[in-house]
Amino acid sequence: MDLLNDFTLADGIGLLGSIIIVGAYYLATRNILPADKIPFNACNIAGGLLVTVSLIYRPNLGAIVIEVMFLLIATLAIWRNLRKRA
Repeated sequence: MDLLNDFTLADGIGLLGSIIIVGAYYLATRNILPADKIPFNACNIAGGLLVTVSLIYRPNLGAIVIEVMFLLIATLAIWRNLRKRA
């Protein structure tokens, strides 16, 4: 399989999602983007959804499971953060 010849729009979408997730984690480790705040978790949700879109076209069960778990965790974190504000 030639990776570049097989590169599709779905792969590009997944790559963008991966960049968003890794960027958020990098910023969190540099204390630029607090990991316990909504923007960090929103980046994880956005990136995770983009990766999930790519997994629809190139399924990988292990990757799908971990993305769903990360989406649930990030959603719960945002929900708890919003509840604290209320």
